[in-house]
Amino acid sequence: MKALFISIALVISASVFSQNQTEQTKIKDYLDSTLQNKNTLLISNALQNVTASDIYQSELLFSTSYQDGHNILQLRYFIKTANKLIAFKDRNDLLASSAFIKSLNAKKFKLKTEDDGVAFQSLLKLLDNERGLGFFIEDNTWYFNRETRFGETMAYVVTTANNGQISTIVYENDLKKTLPETLLQSGETIDFTGSGALISKKDSAFMHQYLLDNVNYEFEITPLNFYSLNTISTLSINKCNLKVTEGEEGNSFTNNIPFMLISNNDEYIKTSIDGLLEMPIFLNSLQKKYTLKTEDDARLFQYVLDDLSPVSKFDIELKTFYKKDNMWFFVREKRFDDLKGFIVLIDSKNKVNHIEYTTISEESIIRLKMKDPSFKVDYKFKLAQPTTNKVTLQKGEGLNIEVSFDEAVVNASGCWILTRRDGSDSVTYAGNNLHSPYKHDITGMSLEGNHHVFEYFLLKNETMNAEDALSTITVEVEIK
Repeated sequence: MKALFISIALVISASVFSQNQTEQTKIKDYLDSTLQNKNTLLISNALQNVTASDIYQSELLFSTSYQDGHNILQLRYFIKTANKLIAFKDRNDLLASSAFIKSLNAKKFKLKTEDDGVAFQSLLKLLDNERGLGFFIEDNTWYFNRETRFGETMAYVVTTANNGQISTIVYENDLKKTLPETLLQSGETIDFTGSGALISKKDSAFMHQYLLDNVNYEFEITPLNFYSLNTISTLSINKCNLKVTEGEEGNSFTNNIPFMLISNNDEYIKTSIDGLLEMPIFLNSLQKKYTLKTEDDARLFQYVLDDLSPVSKFDIELKTFYKKDNMWFFVREKRFDDLKGFIVLIDSKNKVNHIEYTTISEESIIRLKMKDPSFKVDYKFKLAQPTTNKVTLQKGEGLNIEVSFDEAVVNASGCWILTRRDGSDSVTYAGNNLHSPYKHDITGMSLEGNHHVFEYFLLKNETMNAEDALSTITVEVEIK
């Protein structure tokens, strides 16, 4: 019997291991699929008279988040000569190569005049994005100063034959040479950009595969298990690391790129845990049987919050939850005088249909209620002063007009108020926190003539047309 139990345990253990391995393989396949290749045509043979070759930059990229930029895993420069792509680790190696020198000769380019120097300086700009500080010449050697940093001069040293044909190009990171007081053609360039040839699919595929074949990377995946989360959700959270090793054996270094991967069934997203609870992938992962109905349900949900979004030690005493109408409130912290936390909306069957981290206030409650198309909104936009819409004034007498409204509803809707005087826009009242009543003081001196019409329009955010107003108040003024 003991042997039977051991056999069963081994089978279960092997099954779990197999499932974990299967899931890890799926995750790695997904991550591999998110590697991107970006190819850029830096120099087009057709758009300049210096080199007879096209020169490309190819990058292998990886993003650690669905909304952030990219990390460069591999970057190479390619020169296309005789319909063949040759790769280089950096642009300086490319410029120094025999392939590039031959491409100059094939174009019959020579360095003999200042105009030739400007043309070569323009080509360098396409590679390093530096305007260039100019150049100077000593015998058959040209010095192209690219930039000066902390007293060090970075330059290309180009040697030529007597006829100007280029023989060598060497990049100096710190040129040990006294520069003349004035450099030739400083910053002068020729525009070699334009609608050059597109990169062919064949060349793009070649460069992409070259980068993949010459990068040493590995995805490390560590599942994070939260008992509370597993109780209500099918979501998986994985702590990942992209390890990229560069250099030769015995002289290599490793670059680690950490990130988080969230998965639910076959849906994957690279993101941090911060903000995860408000994302659709979390909402979709809530198990069909889970409802947020009782205090025990809410307590379990609070355990999930504690695991994924723990409160600070200063806010532990504030932590609580309660229900009001179709909303559950989970208080997590206090900022200045505002309580903040998660507001969770539930439907008639107590299923969660919306989660949001926000200020717990009447304004937030109304804003969330307004997500329901059937919710009836009353802005209570009314004339408070004067008590009538038709006013008679003596000449020189002023008027104070006050318009009241429901602050919470108006601010939750992002509304603003437009004032018109006699058909022309005159005053706006807008902002994130409008206060009621809105006061409009009109001096007697400004009331010239016998009749005036003041109109007040309550407008939705980004709505500029008064004809689309949510509510309108008109006050007519007669002057005796």
